Amino acid sequence: MTPSTQESTSRFVSVGPTRIHYHEAGTGPVLLCIHGGAPGAYGWGNFGQNLDALAAHHRVLIVDLPGYGRSDPYEAEGGRYAGLAALFARMLTELGIERADVVGMATGGAVAMKLAVDHPDRVDRLVLVSSAGGLPLFTTMPSEGQKAIRGYYAGEGPSPERMAAYLRLMMHDRALITPELVRDRYQESIRRTTSDRPAAPVAGGPAVEEPWREADRITAPTLIVWGTHNRIQGYDNALFLLRRIPGARLHLFADTGLWVPYERAAEFEALLGMFLAEGR
Repeated sequence: MTPSTQESTSRFVSVGPTRIHYHEAGTGPVLLCIHGGAPGAYGWGNFGQNLDALAAHHRVLIVDLPGYGRSDPYEAEGGRYAGLAALFARMLTELGIERADVVGMATGGAVAMKLAVDHPDRVDRLVLVSSAGGLPLFTTMPSEGQKAIRGYYAGEGPSPERMAAYLRLMMHDRALITPELVRDRYQESIRRTTSDRPAAPVAGGPAVEEPWREADRITAPTLIVWGTHNRIQGYDNALFLLRRIPGARLHLFADTGLWVPYERAAEFEALLGMFLAEGR
C-alpha cells in the first residue's frame, strides 16, 4: 500500500463560517484524532506518523484545531473546551457521521472529554492521551513544561532554540528530537500571526473549564494513556482520571514523555487497535 502523505490526505469541511482542515484515510469505524495545543502543534504533526497503521481498520480523521494548522480561527461561545466539542460534533454532522471513536491528546484530550460529556450520542469509545483537563495530585502547577508553553511567545519570541528546549521537556527519548522535527515545529509555530495564536487563554476570551469536574458523567468506554516521564501533564493526572471516569482503564508507558503516539508509535497503535476492536 502506498504510504499516505500530508497532501494526499488533506481535506476541508465548513462548519458554519469556520473552515476546518483535516486529514482522512482508511475505511471502517470512524476514528477522530484531536491534537494538543502547544506551540507548533497541528494535526499531521501530532498524529501523521500513526495514520497508516490506524487507517488499516478505521476511517481516520485527524483534525487541525481551530487556529492551528490550516483550520480557521474560531471564537468559542461559552467555555473553550465546550465550544470546540460542539464544533467537532457539528463537523461530524457535516460529514454525515453519526458516531466516532475519539482520541484526544493534551488539549485535544480535554476537548474529547467535553465531547463525551456534552454529546454522548456521538462518541463510541474515548482515548485520552496525556490529557489536559484532569487534576494533578502531586505535580507542582504550573509544571515546567506548562511554563515553557506559556513563555514561548514572550520576550524575544519564538526561535528554533526555544522550540528545541520545549521538545526536550515534552519528549523523554531525546534521540527522537531531530533537526527536521525542530524545524517543522518551529516553522508551524510562526506561521500564524500573533493575533491568531491560541496557545494560551487571553483576557476576554472563552473561559477554560475543568473537565474533570464532569468526568464522572462519561459513559463511553475510556482508555487513558500516559508516559511516566511526562513533564507537562504529570501522570498523577492519569491516576486521578482513572478514579474519576466510570470503568476507565489506564496504560502507563515507562520512560516516555507527553508525546506517546510519537515516542511509542508501534506500541501505541497496537494498544489502540485492541481497545477499539473490543465489542466489534
